[in-house]
Amino acid sequence: MNFANLVQQAQQMQRKVNKIKKEFDEREFDIVSQNNIITGKMKGNLSIIELHIDQTMFNTDNQEDVEDLLMVTINQMIDKINKEREDTLNKVTNGVDVSAFI
Repeated sequence: MNFANLVQQAQQMQRKVNKIKKEFDEREFDIVSQNNIITGKMKGNLSIIELHIDQTMFNTDNQEDVEDLLMVTINQMIDKINKEREDTLNKVTNGVDVSAFI
């Protein structure tokens, strides 16, 4: 295999990975907290596009609980989306780390 073919294959892989990344960034993921108190949607690029908090939680005595639940829920979603992004890219690249090339 000559160098020109290797470069061409790397460019094809880069285009494929970029396409998958763009598609993944636009995917929507459901946000669901414990007991469905917090629900919504987050995109693969980690932007929150919808968020709902159950009205029963809007009691001033619950503010700290709501804040804690919201933080935990969002962090769990970020972890889940990052893991799924990694799995999706690994499928495209057959597990080869191409981050240095893209």
